[in-house]
Amino acid sequence: MLENIGALLTYLIAVKDDKTGHIEVKGINSLQCLLKDFPRHIEALKKETGEAKSEDILEIYCILGTNQQIEVFIRQIRKIQYQVFNHILSDSDFDYKAYILHKLVEKKQKYNLFAQAAWLITYHTFCLEHLYSLQQFRLIGQDGKLEVYCLGMGLEYEDSRLLWMQSAAEIWIEREAPRIYGRQVIINSFWLGDLKGRRIIGALPQNDGDGYFLLVEGGKKIRLNVGSTAYMNEQIGYKDINLFSINDINIILSNPVYSFGLLFQPYEIFEDWQKIFQYAIAVLDVKWTIKTLQEVYEAFLDFMGKQICECIEAPPMLTKEIFFDVYLKRIVDMREYLCCKEETVLSNDWLRMIGNRFIYLSNIYTLLEKYNPKEIREMNRTKTFKLTDFKQLLYESEKGTAYQKGIIWEEVAAYMLERIVGLKVNGRRLRVARQEIDLCCINISVEEELWNFGALILVECKNWNRKADVRVIRSIGQIMYIKGTTTTFLFSKRGVTSEAEAEIIQLALRGVHVLCITKNDLLSISKKEEFKELLNRKWYELEQSIENDLGLLG
Repeated sequence: MLENIGALLTYLIAVKDDKTGHIEVKGINSLQCLLKDFPRHIEALKKETGEAKSEDILEIYCILGTNQQIEVFIRQIRKIQYQVFNHILSDSDFDYKAYILHKLVEKKQKYNLFAQAAWLITYHTFCLEHLYSLQQFRLIGQDGKLEVYCLGMGLEYEDSRLLWMQSAAEIWIEREAPRIYGRQVIINSFWLGDLKGRRIIGALPQNDGDGYFLLVEGGKKIRLNVGSTAYMNEQIGYKDINLFSINDINIILSNPVYSFGLLFQPYEIFEDWQKIFQYAIAVLDVKWTIKTLQEVYEAFLDFMGKQICECIEAPPMLTKEIFFDVYLKRIVDMREYLCCKEETVLSNDWLRMIGNRFIYLSNIYTLLEKYNPKEIREMNRTKTFKLTDFKQLLYESEKGTAYQKGIIWEEVAAYMLERIVGLKVNGRRLRVARQEIDLCCINISVEEELWNFGALILVECKNWNRKADVRVIRSIGQIMYIKGTTTTFLFSKRGVTSEAEAEIIQLALRGVHVLCITKNDLLSISKKEEFKELLNRKWYELEQSIENDLGLLG
């Protein structure tokens, strides 16, 4: 059973300056990535501290939740730490580091956020550069409902270190304004990520006379008079413009209150999770019927009521048969959209939202695993990689007519992508706006790095003896705009011209990534894992090229 999903774990690292009293605080949290990826992020954050002395570096883990959740976590971590200490004291040859590392990656931990968090903190306490002692303190959220339980990594020289840690945690709390929304802990940076790359449409007055709000692309509302909670995933609706918006219609079609008599609050949180559930249902290789869909959907509602939202019963107005007829049609629409078929019913804003909430997928997949274990397992498998077969494809891509070379080059691209866990080739030779897309991929992973590419990824293949020019990049940009995608993999045998490179930079400044993979890149591949490493490297190189570009300011 999934437990304590609504709570939040964050790791903070701060550098203090005793002379000025200044503290710089950075961190990572469980709404950004899975806990298994925390060690990688922690290592990167430590490198960013540069020349700072170890006594000036503060490290704090914070669990945020209700008082009841905090008490459960305290019991959990005490139990685990006592367990490790007892093993060490009873057996002088006990390999505690190997034991902790094994527990850290143990599959059963994925069902319980607190168990994962406790083993992660224990790993940090025992297995890194210092043997730390844990310094604990508690803070209370502004609403009085939220508790923040902090564990600082203590050293031998304590002095005022605990006070510095408290100050660092308070700075983070003031910035992030954590609050319990329903049963889930939400922070500012999580929701504000929705707004990246969106245009401001205009400023409109609140119908209740309470100031103005900004209307942002995708129907998002930013209230201008409420400080740190200006944006809470609120969307424009009938009460704002006296017209039914797309969001209003979607609520009517997909809100379970009408057919199940269950009102989930806050609805913004429920709808986020429901969209991720729909995405998971759409990408899973299952032929859904009303019966099988109802079974998993009712399990989803049970999960939401226990872990994420408050739930109020109300008399239903429609039959479940009507609800699932509509729901199944929506899943079909999503599947067609993810195959790059012309589908105007779905807003491409849906793809953006999925990319910002991918962290929910891990829990949804775990939920679905009970009903579709084979299909969930298949999602984590790839086709067999043989270097000789791959090299042979590259060799054959030089033979035959231009058409034959093009087909083989597409096979080269597909061969690579089908061997990356988390990417699934979902269509070939597709027409969009009178133009052809060679391949498209969908993102079925729970890997943070792969989600840099978004939910739907286009693939363009150019097996030319010349470099792809700027017209190719502009054509790709147009197709991406139509489909609402953020990444295209351009397999160009000879690379791109300098003008095309400049156009790629301009697209990147608008949050659109065209990653160019050349034949030389592919010739350097010797094992399957290098395919994913190649794509990640291309993405980070492009991001670094615009990191300090003034064009980001518009």
